[in-house]
Amino acid sequence: MLQITRADDLVNPDSPEGMPPEFRLPIESLTEVVAFIRRRLSTILLTCLITLGIGILYLISAVPTFTASAELIVDSKAAPGDAVSVSTIVDSQIAVLKSENIARAVVQRLGLAEDPEFAQKDSVVRGAIRSTSRLLGWSRPEGESGAIHRAMESFERKFSVERAGVTYIIKISFESIDPERAAQILNTVAETYVAAELNAKYASSLRGEEWVKDRLNELRSRASAAQKALADYKNRKDIAESAGTDNSSTPASQSTPRTQTELRELEDAAQSAAATYDNFLRVLRYMDAQQQSLPVLEAHVLSRALPPMRASSPKLRIVLGISSIGGVLLGIAIAMLRDRSDRGVRTCEQVCKELQMPCIAVVPTVKSLGGKLGALIAHGTRRQQPAPPSSDGSSRNIGRTDSPIWIVTDAKRSRFTDAFLEIKLALDSTDRNGKRSKVIGITSTYPEEGKSTVAAALALLMAHSGARVILLDCDLQKHSLSAELAPGAECDLLDVMSGAASLRETTWIEPTTQLALLPLSNNKRIYPSEVLVSGALDKLFQTLREPYDYVIVDLPAVAPFAGAQARACALDSLIFVIEASRTNIDAVKRGLDVTRHENVVGIVLNKAKFSVV
Repeated sequence: MLQITRADDLVNPDSPEGMPPEFRLPIESLTEVVAFIRRRLSTILLTCLITLGIGILYLISAVPTFTASAELIVDSKAAPGDAVSVSTIVDSQIAVLKSENIARAVVQRLGLAEDPEFAQKDSVVRGAIRSTSRLLGWSRPEGESGAIHRAMESFERKFSVERAGVTYIIKISFESIDPERAAQILNTVAETYVAAELNAKYASSLRGEEWVKDRLNELRSRASAAQKALADYKNRKDIAESAGTDNSSTPASQSTPRTQTELRELEDAAQSAAATYDNFLRVLRYMDAQQQSLPVLEAHVLSRALPPMRASSPKLRIVLGISSIGGVLLGIAIAMLRDRSDRGVRTCEQVCKELQMPCIAVVPTVKSLGGKLGALIAHGTRRQQPAPPSSDGSSRNIGRTDSPIWIVTDAKRSRFTDAFLEIKLALDSTDRNGKRSKVIGITSTYPEEGKSTVAAALALLMAHSGARVILLDCDLQKHSLSAELAPGAECDLLDVMSGAASLRETTWIEPTTQLALLPLSNNKRIYPSEVLVSGALDKLFQTLREPYDYVIVDLPAVAPFAGAQARACALDSLIFVIEASRTNIDAVKRGLDVTRHENVVGIVLNKAKFSVV
């Protein structure tokens, strides 16, 4: 059974609706979420299918890209535990791999400047600007260097280098539309890098050896020159002293201090040059002995690149996953925007909160009696045969149609039937000065909201339960009840009101439940407002109160007709039918204001989208 929301619940602080949002039970929020998903499931699914289709089109149109990978290892004999030095060395080698010299060498070696994948073509606008610039002399025509430069830019975008964790291993990868080409380019990069490192190391060694030789020759020359200068000075002094002894009587001990000073200076210079030379030789020997322990940087290929077997992009799972999740999220966003913009009445809670009226029932959508519902009705029930003639010789019996109203008698456990049991219970619980409601009007805001179906199904349910019920078709514009249940009616409600025909001659009967119907004819031009405000209709209601337990009146919709509210005062109760999720809540408020009826039993949400049985 569907829950009935009473009017007193609106002001009851103990009811869930009277509680602040922070004190509501979580199950209520979950129920609202489930209701929202059910209500907007078609929008969410459609959006998801669209985004999924876009993702599939992208997968079909995108050019597959293959990524080849290789590994290089840097052998650094730095001090153990010196993480900073290791990181600096590896980062330096990564910078070398990304350098322009490596890219230029690979581009020139493989001729990538002539490869269409690397030869970037200008767009139409950019090409026109470039041509105009050349014509005006603002730029020079691009030669081979320009093509190489653009190929290098494309190469750098496709080439990536990264360090493997905190190891000495460097991972390099390259993307290309051709797997063979990707592996070839990456292996060429590795070979070029190793060759460049060897050439740099060899050139550095050559420069070091040349400097050592030059420095050694320079120091040897200085030492030899100092020794020679000392020897020459001594020889000159010895000769001078011998000559002085022969020609003069001055002793050797009386030589000048200047001579002794110069001799000491020459001796010191010779000793210093010899010491410098010896020290340099000693350092060279030490360096030769310690050559293996000095920090030496070496790099070699750990694993060569092989042509990849599968494309690295586009990634099927990622694209489909993003398309699906994005579609669901976008669909939910669109559904929320639609909920905020359409202002349609969707739930009983919304009726109680915004209309300040009780929602007495939610009637599910029933399109036809086919499928599962038709099989349920057919099982164990007999199909209605053509109606037999009445006692006066005419055929005024209501026959079985495809209208969903017959569900209330044939499928007693359906949600459709439960909804009308709720309506009947709400009517029986409503009294007016201690009297039960007998004349009950059914109206709606707009036509086509299903009020005639609600009126007929309610009357049929009451008649099926044993009550004496008559159904009046007072929808003087549509008269859809008469067209469905009494299509051949010649005498109608208007004839009874004018006295041209008796009630017995006009009433149609449903043989199984004895439901009576007072129809309208299709062949008369009438003015609804004049008929509804006439006193004859009030007299007819008074006449029908005695022989019948319930008088169900199918009134016209409120919005387009001015006379619908005129008959509200002659009714014991009034039921307002709203089509769920479609009728604007502001229009419903205006309709309720127009009726100005104190005994509106409540709102019936019709055509709700959930399972019938």
